[in-house]
Amino acid sequence: MPESPRGADWARADPLRGKSGIVTGAGFGIGQAIAVRLAELGANVGVGYWKHEEGARSTAESVAAHGGRSVLLPADLGSEDEVRKLVARAARELGSVDFLVNNAGGPGGAATDNPIDQASFEDFNRLLASNLGAAFLCSRYAAPLMLKRKAGRIVNISSICGITGDCGPAYCAAKAGILGLTRHSAVALAPYVQVNAILPGFVDSAPHASDKVERITPGRTMGRPSDVADLVAYLVAAPQRFLTGACIVMDGSVTNGVIGRIMDWDDARDAAERGVSSS
Repeated sequence: MPESPRGADWARADPLRGKSGIVTGAGFGIGQAIAVRLAELGANVGVGYWKHEEGARSTAESVAAHGGRSVLLPADLGSEDEVRKLVARAARELGSVDFLVNNAGGPGGAATDNPIDQASFEDFNRLLASNLGAAFLCSRYAAPLMLKRKAGRIVNISSICGITGDCGPAYCAAKAGILGLTRHSAVALAPYVQVNAILPGFVDSAPHASDKVERITPGRTMGRPSDVADLVAYLVAAPQRFLTGACIVMDGSVTNGVIGRIMDWDDARDAAERGVSSS
């Protein structure tokens, strides 16, 4: 991918003008924010989705409003045939696949939250397919197109559950697997394709209880979809050439500070912030 102007002004120069790519899970939340942010930088965006058609159409309209071309890409990303067709259609209708953001996937509901001694193998495999399998298949079919052009960027959206282990076994395994997939892909596709991962923490597009999240997060706030989108934009569009294989935690330091927030030694700071004595 040709380099954009260096320095703090790189994002002002439409660094993705003439570039095209795919964002999966772009019908709502983080994926929608990513697709629109990349369009703001000049990109044409293939809007991947499965069940959120109305949201995907809204995303496509936002891409067009920023001057980019878009194509709706409905697909079950657990199906290899559907993924192959999705990538081929994006390349055909947008002209190229210069970037891929593997954002699709989620916890999968109550059944997949069961602990390992109660989880079913069926639920485990289903969630792996919709998360890790989806990232693998999309990368599998997009990477050859990037290698042929000797340029490309792939960003995989994982989760802090990939390193903390406090979600269901399938979700934790899938998100941890995405980190391994990222590291392998960065080596296998070098030097032409840069591959990185982002591990978001609590983001306010997800069904988290904000009061509890704010209580355990050092910054006392949740992330926003736009926060993740801005980092994706940098990884996709900035002129850096040496950042690949990175797995970047973006969680407001909750994984660093959570122990202190639930232990007695943190009470003193809480009391000081409220202006009362803890003795």
